[in-house]
Amino acid sequence: MPVRPLPYESVVSDLRAEALAWLGEGVDWFDAHTHIGHRDPDGYEADPEELVAALDGAGQQRALVFAMQEPDGYRDPNDWVLRSCAESAGRLVPLARIDPKQPDAMDEARRTLAAGARGFKLHPRSDAFGLPHPVVEEVVALAGEHRLPVLFHAGRGIPDLGDSVIHMATDHPGARLILAHAGISDLGLLGPRVAGLANVLFDTSWWQVADLLTLFATVAPGQILYASDMPYGGPQYASMTMLRIARAVGLTREQAAGIAGAQLERVVAGEDLLDLGPAPGTGGLGPRVLGFERAVSYLTAAAQMTFRGSDPTEPLALARLACQAQAEREHYAALREVDDLIAIAQQRFEASGDPYTGVHAVMAAQVLAGTAAALNGR
Repeated sequence: MPVRPLPYESVVSDLRAEALAWLGEGVDWFDAHTHIGHRDPDGYEADPEELVAALDGAGQQRALVFAMQEPDGYRDPNDWVLRSCAESAGRLVPLARIDPKQPDAMDEARRTLAAGARGFKLHPRSDAFGLPHPVVEEVVALAGEHRLPVLFHAGRGIPDLGDSVIHMATDHPGARLILAHAGISDLGLLGPRVAGLANVLFDTSWWQVADLLTLFATVAPGQILYASDMPYGGPQYASMTMLRIARAVGLTREQAAGIAGAQLERVVAGEDLLDLGPAPGTGGLGPRVLGFERAVSYLTAAAQMTFRGSDPTEPLALARLACQAQAEREHYAALREVDDLIAIAQQRFEASGDPYTGVHAVMAAQVLAGTAAALNGR
């Protein structure tokens, strides 16, 4: 199922056009999180040509790419990544995937670095290791010697890694540690603690609006990197969401442009990082609007049920009913927009029998509901 979201994420076209108009022209986009592979046990797959085509469809320029999970090890997949990036005319930039449990892990790290890798990807969940881990420490130290990134899976399905990340970032200041998926496994712990650790960064490859608002409000914009998670996510939805969240917390266009690609350019080049100012805090998020909050709750449930292969009919219906909040007339137009997106999700589900066909409308609706109060009148 190559880059599976692409046929469905066009539902965000109008919201994305509005966000891009706010950002302005001339911004180079650099995606921090994409994969290629054909043997991941979860059934997703992608070729490098499909990633480039998706970038083109979104008007984006470059992406970091690394191997998906490979049951038989990463030497050959890493070689494919390196070769694909070398043949991409600069569109794709390679990270080598390392399994620290393997006896040749450091040999593979050094080999791929010499062959052109611009850093490493580590996945505690799918490769089944925890932190702290002595080989992970060696990988980070190696990256630090070259001022290169190590991208960690920091989403669902893992124990906390926050204290270990703080330790490694402090001991290896040259390494740039990127926590994928908004660092949701440790976001509450790390947000306030990374203000003095510019080499701890987070990518935006996540969908839940409360997590993303927390990230953008509590972490400095110079420590946030745009990411889509292709082929699991799509670049049009991911870029719309990133820009809308940035606006909601009060970031400037210049700060958003840094997140979109300028900071990652420096990360992979081993250059000094941009200082894009402090975390903005939560003051710009606007009032609590209960109709929006109820809609977000039910929409989150609908998305989770879809991802688990369940029927989201009931939470979708409840989300639409939440949009009927009569006591919140000043937000009537935005509530109607949320309701319209939910209706699209319902229609797609009814027509196809597959709830995934509507999940991007669901996710876009919860992003709209989660940011509408902050953006009202801006």
